[in-house]
Amino acid sequence: MNRPPSILYTLYFIAIVAYPVIGMSDEDIWVNLKQGGYVVLMRHAMAEKAGDPLALKVNDCSVQRNLSAQGRKEAALIGQVFRSQSVSVSEVLSSRYCRTGETAELAFGRVTTWQSLDLLFALPEKDRDARTEIVAERISAYTGKDNLVMITHSPNIDALTLELVEPGGFLVLQPDHEGSFDIVGYFTPDDIAIE
Repeated sequence: MNRPPSILYTLYFIAIVAYPVIGMSDEDIWVNLKQGGYVVLMRHAMAEKAGDPLALKVNDCSVQRNLSAQGRKEAALIGQVFRSQSVSVSEVLSSRYCRTGETAELAFGRVTTWQSLDLLFALPEKDRDARTEIVAERISAYTGKDNLVMITHSPNIDALTLELVEPGGFLVLQPDHEGSFDIVGYFTPDDIAIE
């Protein structure tokens, strides 16, 4: 039995074809974020070392990659910029890893962990597409009046959008409420500043 194309194929098409067409200016993106209804898909800020141990425990920060001093500054700056731009955030979700949770706390002062945002490479390969679809469906279905922030890891963002996002960078996604979303912008820590 042939399975119909998964939502991932649709998302890959959007990431490759639609992004250059629908990309907005930075100023327009901030204006739209003020109006709400977007999903901010963020990679955690800069971490101090590469690679987590194989025997990782998500509730034990002592064995994980954690934010560097630079990463903590980046996370705090992101929050300052959102506040200076008067961008309202309804909920901040992060993976259960310490570096994503700390990014959320420093930037937005709160966090709710969501296991579906955990590092994709920690899952068996056979389970990764299903996990990615769960996150994609939640993005597509978002209808809040403010903005939803999701803080996760590079492989997860790549699987969702085919975009390589640097630490502390984030994509602005517009849900279509029909199973996918459009990428309308990308910011790096170097792109943002307090006005």
